[in-house]
Amino acid sequence: QASSRSMPDQAESLRRLVERVVPKPPHKARRMAFLSGKGGVGKTSMAVNIALAMARMGKSTILMDCDLGLANVDVLLGVQPRRTLDSLITAGGDVRKALINLPSGLWVLPGAGSIVPRQGTQGGGLDRVLDRIDDRAEFILMDGGAGIDEGVQYVAGLSDEMVIIATPENASALNAYRLIKVILSNAVPPAIRLIINRAENEKDARRTALGLIGASREFLANDPEYLGWVPRDPIVEQSVRERRPFVEKYPGSLAARAVVALAHKLVNPPPRPPVAA
Repeated sequence: QASSRSMPDQAESLRRLVERVVPKPPHKARRMAFLSGKGGVGKTSMAVNIALAMARMGKSTILMDCDLGLANVDVLLGVQPRRTLDSLITAGGDVRKALINLPSGLWVLPGAGSIVPRQGTQGGGLDRVLDRIDDRAEFILMDGGAGIDEGVQYVAGLSDEMVIIATPENASALNAYRLIKVILSNAVPPAIRLIINRAENEKDARRTALGLIGASREFLANDPEYLGWVPRDPIVEQSVRERRPFVEKYPGSLAARAVVALAHKLVNPPPRPPVAA
């Protein structure tokens, strides 16, 4: 006798089959997923500050905290959310009431510290929220979780571009490679871009990026794009403690200038030159 517990699995399999057969209509906004192979590399800080830099450039931008269960975009921005992404996924409601408009022009859709059931994140809930805000911005930046679990893969699969944050530490670079490998197993993997954070100098950052690019070319037949690097800067930790993004509070800092340059590259990506080994 078949267990009734198998019914959600059958429905999920049917939904995925339909999605493969029936193409979805194209979306308007460019969707960028900010991900990292491990925690503690500054991924959320990068997503927050790059999103703010884009908004300050006059680009309509929405930042979504998709790290459900460990959401902290609202903490870094110093905002108090009224509604959150997890409530929209599990209970529905008006997305406009959850969006927060900051003085910079950036729109924020906060996550929450509650655990969202797997069927909520991967049963089309997040996809539906994205569809409902698609016409409200040119860019939707999704701050995903760290690691390579199914939730991270799901967020990556909803993006057009994946921005991987890594540091020069061996463990960070190794886990970034593992993340790239997992994401490439998706049916239609997104474009992959690299940012090296907390580097001591440009040579250090470039060596890390070239190692990742070389391994991806040799073993994964993929060619990630190296966007650039952000130097180690004590201002970053200070801004986290103050709950004020460093792009706004300390615009002249080394980290802020580097992040603004990265935001310009993401908004207007130049033709890709070959990366010398």
